[in-house]
Formats: sequence, C-alpha cells, structure tokens
Amino acid sequence: MKPAVNPVPANAPPVMLGVALTIANHEGLRRSLRSAFGLSTRAINLRIDPGMDLIFLCETTLPSSLPCLASLTHPGVTAVTLREAVLTWAPDPEHAIGRGTPTLGALESGSCFLTANSRKIPIATFNSRNVQSTHIDMELLGQPNLLEFLRSEWFTLEISGTNRRRLNRPLAFQANLKFEVRMLPQTAAAA
Repeated sequence: MKPAVNPVPANAPPVMLGVALTIANHEGLRRSLRSAFGLSTRAINLRIDPGMDLIFLCETTLPSSLPCLASLTHPGVTAVTLREAVLTWAPDPEHAIGRGTPTLGALESGSCFLTANSRKIPIATFNSRNVQSTHIDMELLGQPNLLEFLRSEWFTLEISGTNRRRLNRPLAFQANLKFEVRMLPQTAAAA
C-alpha cells in the first residue's frame, strides 16, 4: 500500500498588474453637491466636516482578460496572493514641476481594495510614514487568496483614503501590484 501524498503547491512566475489612476483636483463638497443635485446655495443647510474635503476615492474596473492575467486561467492555479503593492507618481507632462505640483506627498493615508462578484476585500494600506513624494510602499493586509477576484469576468481596483491638503490639480499615479501564483507541482513544472 502506497502512502498518500498531499501535493504541495509550487510557485509559478509572479503576475504584475500596473494600473494608471487619477485623483481629481479638489472641487469642494458643497460645490459638488450643487452640481450633482442641482441644489442652490440656500438649499444646502448641512454642517459639513471640513475634513470631508480631504477624502479621496479613485477606482477602475478591469477585465480578467488582460494579457498580464492570462496565466491565471491555467487550471492548475490554486492560489494568488499579493506580494507587493506600490504607488508611483506619474508627473503631468503638461505642467512644469514646481510649487503647487501635486505629488504622492499630498496623501496622508489610504487603502487598496479589490471588488468582484459583490465581494470587497482590503488588500493593502498605507499611512503617513509610508508616504514619499514619488512612491508609496503599501503594507499588505494578510495573505488572502485573490484567485476568485482576479478570475471573475470584471473586477474593481479601488484606492481611497485621506489627503494632507487639498489638491489644486489632479494627481496621477500608478498602482503596481505584484501577485504570487501558486500551482500544483505537476502543473508548475509543465507551465
């Protein structure tokens, strides 16, 4: 009688996903309420916390058919975990870099989420000690298996958080996510 052997997953080459995102410049919450709902100034009788103006949200919905995710369709893939999450600044070529130029240094804190099939999961976060003007090395939140999210037909990548100060111009950056792919040993050798 042969002893039962449990297959130990092996690593496949990592998957890199780079997504360009932009945080819109500050419009002011009262102003955006007027434009969104057609409300006059007199109709807005809300006491709005000034800190609300420093909240940002940027997201994009992506298809699972992206070429960089093609290896995840292999039937031997058992798990995908986030290994690295970095935000890098993308300077606006139309504006000279100088005083008033928004950089990643304008951000205070934030989180990165993946959403698919009506499920949302936090995957990384950052705070003021992670922030540099040209990049932010995010801290990973555990090691959840993200295969179901990245294999769904469409998934949403969201970065949200707070600014240190209001943005007078849009802030463009790239979210670079590196995923570790785990496969069954016999399929990893063939891949």
